[in-house]
Order: sequence, then structure tokens, then C-alpha cells
Amino acid sequence: MKNLIKLLLVCYSLSIITACKEDKLHAELDPAPTFDNTSIGQKQKEMFEKYDVLFDYKWDRNVFAKDAVADPANETDVLPYMEMMEILFYDAMDKVAEKNSFVRTQTPLKVYLIGSGINYGGQEAFGEGTTGQAGNIQPNRLTLGGLTSFGTVLRRKNADAAFLTAIYDTAPSSFPNQAGLIGFLYHEYTHYINVRNDVPRAFAMEAIDNYLKGTNAWQNTSNATAYAQGFFIPYGMQNEMEDFATYVQIIVWRTPAVIESTFLKSEKGRAKYKMVLDFYKRLGLDLNKLREYLQSQAVKDKLITLKRKYEQ
Repeated sequence: MKNLIKLLLVCYSLSIITACKEDKLHAELDPAPTFDNTSIGQKQKEMFEKYDVLFDYKWDRNVFAKDAVADPANETDVLPYMEMMEILFYDAMDKVAEKNSFVRTQTPLKVYLIGSGINYGGQEAFGEGTTGQAGNIQPNRLTLGGLTSFGTVLRRKNADAAFLTAIYDTAPSSFPNQAGLIGFLYHEYTHYINVRNDVPRAFAMEAIDNYLKGTNAWQNTSNATAYAQGFFIPYGMQNEMEDFATYVQIIVWRTPAVIESTFLKSEKGRAKYKMVLDFYKRLGLDLNKLREYLQSQAVKDKLITLKRKYEQ
């Protein structure tokens, strides 16, 4: 009886293998993207070919949620914003990250650009909406808002200082706005990274008793209180994901000396600071070298050259 059962099992297995060989699998591939012959379309094509990223700026609420409301990006703001991102993100990663490292090869597949931000629930109070998104709800893309504000300061003549302030210190509408556009970009990119490489458990445990999950109490928390509890800015007190991302945005903004004198007011903060630096180094990116590159005069010169191109 046992031999009969074995024989039947062998025959059944062979029949499955034969069926699999005969029924070839046909993978359904998305059609290759097409680009129009406008200046934006050609830049989209260039970015896709160079960095394997698709930029989209035409609002589609179905990409987010049925009750999502957003102001679409103005076409006049799209091209310069893409060029700013190329300077501050894609070229920077190419120059600083280790060749073939995770952070250099695993970048978002799609970037959505929006005028101000997104609100959910059908309300149009964009000033309180989400200006950036990345993470579990959209694991393969970044959503970046604030194009309208950046477009305004970019095109304004005799405003180089205000433009560089928006890039390096205080983003005009991106939130959190500390560290300007560079902080905003790398904050959101860190959410993308943390979907694939979790926030280290030891990092989260350092502040586990001080996270304000489910509340907005961080909005009424002083910087001094946040520093004392091991946070770089109050915004990071929401949860471990925001905490980790705010560390990154400050690191690409302030030197180690300034971070030491201003932000590191607790042993928890010192421990978390080291964990963030080590985390990115394991992935192939030295955040201090990234900061040095972003803050270099060569990069600032490229940004001013870009500004001259669009000034009105």
C-alpha cells in the first residue's frame, strides 16, 4: 500500500511539472513611458533615462485617496524644481554615496510634484496639509509639495539671499521647514529608506517613553524640552519614523560642532545621533560628507546659475 501511495505521489508530481512546462508564464509588463516634446517632457525623459525615476505633476486624487484635495503644481514651477532636485539630490547622491550602494541605486520610482500640499477629507486648507509623503502608504514614490513657494522665490530678481535661505535654512512652505529644501528632501527620502530598512529598534527604544503618538502635543513643546528628551526638533516627537527623519534633516544642515553645542543636550540624543550616522554608513552614505557637498560653494554656484535662468 505504501509503495502504491509513493507511486501515485510521483506520478502526481510529474504531472504538475509537465503542466508547468507546457503552460508558459506570460508576464504582463507596463508599457514603456512616453514623453511629449515640451521642455518638461524632455526633462522627464532625461531624468527617467539617467536616474530611472518618473516625475509626475498632473494631479490625480485616485493616486492618493478619494477624499484627497491638492492644488496642482503650476507648469512654470515644475521644470526648475526638477532641476533643483537634480542638483541637490540625484547629482549629490551620485557624487557622495558609495558606488553601487543601496542609497545610490534604490531611489524612488516616482516623484509627484504638487503646488502646496495635500489635505484629506475634502478640505482645502492647504496651509495645514501634508507637504511631503513617503513611506508605507506609498512605498515606491515621494510626494513633494511647496512648488509654488519655491517658484516665487526662484524667479524673484535681486533675491539671491532669500533663495539660498529657502534652500538651506527655512523652506517657505515645506514642512517641517527647518533646514530648507535640503532638509525637506532628505527627510522624505529617509521615510522611503526606512520602509526598506526599518528604523533601528535601539533608536526607537531610546525615546519610547517620550513619543506622543496620536496627539499633537509636540506643537506645544519647546525646543529645549525636545533636546532634553533626545529629539532634534519637536516634530520628531510624534513617532520613531519622524524622529529618525528629523535627525537626518538636521545632520545635512548643521555641522557636527553646531549639533554638539545646540542639539545634543542628553545622552539619549548622543546615542541616537550615532545610530543615524552608522545606519546610513552601512547603506553606503556618509551624511557628513553629504552635508559638506551640499553646502559647498560649487553647489551654491549651480543653484544661483539656475536662478538666473528663470528670473523674471
